Amino acid sequence: MKKRSFWIKLSIATLTSSSVISVVAYLLANGPLAAKALANQRTILQEKQARIEQWWEGEVKDIGKDLRNPKLVENSLTILQAKRHSRADINSATSLALEAILTSHQSNRNSASLLTKGGIVVFSTDHDKYAAYQPLKNTTTSLELEELPSTPLNFFTNSSTGLPSISVALPIYIAPKKKAGFLAIDLNLRKLNNQITEPAPNSKEAQPRGSAPIKSYLVARTSLDQATFIAPPAQSPPDYEFKPLDSVGIRKALDGNSGEGFYLNSEGVPVVGIYQYLPNFRTAVLVESRQKDIYASSRTMGLQIFEVGAALSLLSLGMGLLVDKKDNQQIES
Repeated sequence: MKKRSFWIKLSIATLTSSSVISVVAYLLANGPLAAKALANQRTILQEKQARIEQWWEGEVKDIGKDLRNPKLVENSLTILQAKRHSRADINSATSLALEAILTSHQSNRNSASLLTKGGIVVFSTDHDKYAAYQPLKNTTTSLELEELPSTPLNFFTNSSTGLPSISVALPIYIAPKKKAGFLAIDLNLRKLNNQITEPAPNSKEAQPRGSAPIKSYLVARTSLDQATFIAPPAQSPPDYEFKPLDSVGIRKALDGNSGEGFYLNSEGVPVVGIYQYLPNFRTAVLVESRQKDIYASSRTMGLQIFEVGAALSLLSLGMGLLVDKKDNQQIES
């Protein structure tokens, strides 16, 4: 009886100690795993930022080339100074020549338009915009060319398309300090978003073997209390609906902060993430991994320790039963 009691106590002690050890091992392993994940995220964030800076530098150069192009200025002034404008002007020789010049730099743009000083579209590579009103305050960012590289741009929801938008308007001068109108560029935010969501060719962004999957995305505020993606995700349907996004990381980043931490993402999933505010576009880039994925190896290790302990506990219990059975047989004989 005493022997059986010993084996039962040993079984319970083995199960208890293995449970404690598995939990402690799991918790101790989580720290280095989280640190490794954050280090990887920092590297990826730096690459993403560099890609955005390179993308924007290229577009700023193209806009500068356009504004310094004598033919573009000449054709623009002809259109802006015309006494009357009509939809038939879309197919005029001047408009077609101007469109040919502007389409050479169209890869990062949705459209390029000419605006009067009152914000009326008198030419656009997007013909549906003709005669529309494009405000030069609150939505479109009006600025000089030298201010373009570093001035924060307005992010807004386009009332016509319902899509997040960034537009810049740069003056075209008829004489020093005398504006004839503006060249307005509507940026293609899908192309900007691609700098974050798609890996660069020959980049170091490939995830280390065995590391947790990483999600990178850009967000911006479309109102004082609502944030959303800056562009529809890849392969989204044409009628994609932008839903409000909210998390500690998003709120802190859009308030102008940069940092990292543990929080729930917009879907309520625990993540380890790093976030960075991008003042040029009034947006934030976030790089996140699910805690479930980061801690997968430590969870497996903890389970394996517990399974070994449970097996030893069952073995101890079996030994106790076997010893008890033998003792009973000896008594009966």
